[in-house]
Amino acid sequence: MATRKSTILATLLGLFLCWDVAYAIQCYQCDSNENPDLCPQETPFDPSINAMVDCNSFEANTPGQFCVKIYQESPGFGAWIKVTRRCASRTDQGVAWGCRWSWDNVGVFKNTCYCESDGCNSSTSIKMNVLLASLLVMFGLWLKRLL
Repeated sequence: MATRKSTILATLLGLFLCWDVAYAIQCYQCDSNENPDLCPQETPFDPSINAMVDCNSFEANTPGQFCVKIYQESPGFGAWIKVTRRCASRTDQGVAWGCRWSWDNVGVFKNTCYCESDGCNSSTSIKMNVLLASLLVMFGLWLKRLL
C-alpha cells in the first residue's frame, strides 16, 4: 500500500515539475478616437510611449490569442480616419492571418490585420513572417528552375 501511495505521489510530483507556465500573447491596445496622442491616425505609431497588455489579463478590453490592427477611413467631405489596436479571439473570416480589406455600404474603407507575435500590431502594416517569405522565395526560384 505504501508503494502505491509513493508511486502516485512521485507521479504527481513529476507532473508538477514538468508543468509549463503558458504566457499569453501581449498586444498594443489603443483607439485613435479615445486617445489620438497614443494611437495616432496619420503619424507613425510610437511603441515607446505605449505599453503592451497581456491578452488574458483584466487590462485587455478584448481577451484573445492574437493581435489585431484595424484601420478605417471614410470617403468624401468631412472624412475621418480611425485606428484601433487590440487583442482578438477570432477573425471575421475564421483563421485568416495577415490583412483583409473591404468597403461597407456607405463607402468606409476597412483594413483589418491579424498577427500572432508579441507587439506585432504596432507597425504601420503587419509584416510577413521572415520564414514564410524565405520559403516563398525559395519555392519561386525552384519553380523558375523547373520552367
